[in-house]
Parts: sequence; C-alpha cells; structure tokens
Amino acid sequence: MTKLTTSSYRKHTTVVNSIAFLPSIISTGFFLLAFGVHYFESTPLSMALEKRLPFELVRNSQKAQVILSTLATGTISLTVFSFSMVMIVLSQASNNLTPRVIPGLTTARSHQVVLGFYIGTIIYTLLVLLNYQPVANTSKVPVIAILLALAFGLICLALFVYFIHSISRAIQVDNILNSLYHKSISALNQENKMPAKSLAPSKSNDDEFSFALKNTTSGYLENINLTALQSLAKENKMQLKILVEEGSFVVEGLPLLRSTKDIVQREDLEEKLQRCFTLKQEEVVMEDFEQGVKQISEIAVKALSPGINDPGTAMKAIDFLTLLFIRRLKTEDKNCLLDENNQVQVIDFTVSLDELMHRYLSPIRTYGKEDFQLNLRLLKCIHSLLCQQPDAEKEKTIRKHAFAVISDADKTISNAVDRERLNDYLVEVNKLLSEGNKLKMLR
Repeated sequence: MTKLTTSSYRKHTTVVNSIAFLPSIISTGFFLLAFGVHYFESTPLSMALEKRLPFELVRNSQKAQVILSTLATGTISLTVFSFSMVMIVLSQASNNLTPRVIPGLTTARSHQVVLGFYIGTIIYTLLVLLNYQPVANTSKVPVIAILLALAFGLICLALFVYFIHSISRAIQVDNILNSLYHKSISALNQENKMPAKSLAPSKSNDDEFSFALKNTTSGYLENINLTALQSLAKENKMQLKILVEEGSFVVEGLPLLRSTKDIVQREDLEEKLQRCFTLKQEEVVMEDFEQGVKQISEIAVKALSPGINDPGTAMKAIDFLTLLFIRRLKTEDKNCLLDENNQVQVIDFTVSLDELMHRYLSPIRTYGKEDFQLNLRLLKCIHSLLCQQPDAEKEKTIRKHAFAVISDADKTISNAVDRERLNDYLVEVNKLLSEGNKLKMLR
C-alpha cells in the first residue's frame, strides 16, 4: 500500500508539473467553447443578441471566412515564432548559466498559460471555420463566434508582448539568482514547519544501530517515505537511522539505513523497508533548500570558466550564497521522528552547514582562487557568517573554510598590494573569532 501510494503521488506530481499540463486544460476549454458557441448560434437568444450588436464587419459571409482564416494562420505563425525564439534564448541561458535553471523557466505557470491560450485560440478558430461553410447567401454567419475569435486574436497579441517581456526578464542572471534565493528560503521555511520532526539528539550511539538494510537496485533516490518508516519502526519496536539523502545516487549493496533490530532475517520487513525508498534511473532534481544553493553555486562556477569569464556574476552569486548560509546557520537541525512518548523512532539524514559549504563554496574557491576580488568576496562571506555570533562548533566550521580561502590565496596571489588588502580584511575576521581560532596573516 505504501509503494502504491507513493507511486501514485509521484505520477500525479509529474503530470501537474509538466509543461503540457495547463496548456492541455486550456486547450480543452477552448475546444468545448467552440462547440458551445456553435450550439448557442442556433438559439433564439443568439439571434436576438446579434440584432443588438452594432458590428457590421462580420455579417458578410466572404469577410467572415477571410477573418477566420487570417486569425488561424496568424496565431499559428505567432506561436511558432514565439517558441522558436524561446528555444534560442533558453539555449543561450543553458550555455551561459547552468542547464538546471531551464526547467524552472519553461514550466513557469505564466508561460504555460500563454502557450495554452495560443493553442486554444488556434483550435477554436479552426473549429469555427470548419463548422461554417457558406453556400451562396443561404448560410447564417456566426457573428458571435467570429467576434469571440477576433477578441481571442487581440488577446494573443497582448500575450505575445507580455511573453517576450517576461522571458527576456526571466533569463537575466540577476532575476534568476533572486528567484533561486527566494525559492530556497521558501523551501527552508517549509522544512522548518514540518511538525513531525524534532531536534537531533545531542549524541547518537552508532553501536546501537548495528543492523544494515542494503540497497537491492541502483539509481537516483527520488523519495524516502518517512511516514511509512516511522510506522514500521513503531510496529516492530525498533529505531531506524537513514544513511542516504534524497537526490543522491545509490548503488546496489549500499546501506540505506541501520536499525537496532535484525531485519535481514525477516524478509517481509526487509521488503517493506525497501519499498520506502523510491529510485529512478534519471537524475532527480529536488525542490528543496540545497537545490537552490547548488544552482547558485553552479552559476558562479560557470561564470568563472574561461569560456564565460564573468567574475561579476560569480561575486553576485557569492552574495546570495552568503544570505542562504546565514539562514542555514540560524536553523536548527530537525531530523528526528518521535513517537507519542517522545522517543526517537527515525533519524533522517541531514546535510550540515559544514557539508553545505564544502559542496558549494569550495568549487567557487577552487576555480576563482587566482582572482583577488573573488578571494576578498569569499572573506566577506566568512565575515558575514561570523557576525551572526555562531556557537563554538559552527565557529570552527566557518574558521575552517576561512583557512581554506587564505591558504589558496597565499599560494596564488603574489602581488604585495593585494596581499596587504587581504590581510586588512583578515584582521576584521580575526576580531570575530575566539582566541584559539585566530587565523595567521599572509606574509
């Protein structure tokens, strides 16, 4: 039941987040509207309404057919032109930034609405054109249907202008960084609001978790059903400690979790635990806090590549990473699921601030270690983190990354003026470090 529920939920999420979801619904609405208007044209109410309309433009059968044909061909051309240009723009964004930001641009709800309205207008106009076949002067001109088609055509022109403006703004690096930042903050807030999770235990005795559940397949870990794991832990009176994180690549034989009871001897329990881990062959793009940090870091690294050579973008990315690291610094690690007696049942895998900085700040430092301004901006990032008055453990973490920046700068920056400027800022960093954690100055 757990596997079925998880699978159904994932399929539902995939369909809803697809770029074709909203366009399909809107197009279906236009399809039904065309038949509804065709039926309405034959009612007495329609005839009475047509007599009150002041428009004479569409009462001529030949003009009506020309208008419908022009609207259909014009909207088709508009759709092809719009999205051909978008593909070129997105290709450039992928080359200059990172391919992982492209899904966020193409699946934006506003862009889906525009695409759906384009396609819907084409379907509506073609159906009206097919249903209307003038024979001499005996056929009644569908005045209301044609006026609606005209209105839809004018709306398409307005949407075309909006779409060009929106997509051109969406691919600007400042807007992308700002969007990724706000999505990351929103994801972190959602994680903090999860009522089922509690603070991590101060000490976790790994010796108690002596029985491992090994993975039986290989792939990217798409989802961990924590609710099902908690139910199984409660049912079997054991504790579980997850060893892998969602989105990571796991191979066959890799331990997925450890438990306080032997689960290998119970095939039914082992199978139920395996079902709580959903794997797929394609790389999983998680919509969480770390994914936003990862994309911002990738934009910075791409900007530092010789082909792009845009250190300004890299420094903007470091500023946004600084803000995200500060929020993570102030966030408590809630990774435990408790029972009604406040006893730990499941310990989830969490990425610490140290690991987060290693993953996403170190690549920027490695690629930009020869740039004086970039080293200075990294020191400002460290300084900003220390200004938050972290506890002793997190201060050691921040100090370690500051030491890494200084070590690389010492090896790559030889200009005396630049080294002196780095020392000036290093003095400010040392003022915020405790006595035993002071950093050595550059010579």
